[in-house]
Amino acid sequence: MGARKIAYVVFVLPVVISVILGGYVLSNVLAQPDKQLNMWQFNFVILPAQEGSKDIKIVNLLNSYSISAPLNFTVRVNNTSFDCGDLYMTVYNLNTKQAVAQNAYFSQCFVQNNSTLPINEVFSPAINSTGSYQIVADMRDKSYQNDINVTATFNVQ
Repeated sequence: MGARKIAYVVFVLPVVISVILGGYVLSNVLAQPDKQLNMWQFNFVILPAQEGSKDIKIVNLLNSYSISAPLNFTVRVNNTSFDCGDLYMTVYNLNTKQAVAQNAYFSQCFVQNNSTLPINEVFSPAINSTGSYQIVADMRDKSYQNDINVTATFNVQ
């Protein structure tokens, strides 16, 4: 019976005292003006959903961008039948339904080096007004018989 009392004193009593003292200190700190408890300090980057063919993806796409910042979009194509085809990229303002930036990149041969597109170039428009925008990437094979595309929406703040 004496060993049982010693076990309580050695193991349980320190835990109980720690919880009580910790709660007391925490409540005093949080009672001070302009204090808040922020235990979830992780910054998660939310990537926008992309709709379209599973063979094409927009790389480096974020959910939100700063006004007048270059956007730097690239595209990854996973279907080799589109090698040396043409890539068309367009950014639309969803409020006005008008294109605000577009470019075409011809003869994009990506299979040999497993490159992102456009090759040796960057599609980096700078948007000067806030709002919701949509990017559309359309890849056509070199015979113009087939195409794949992907769209995603992002915000400029």
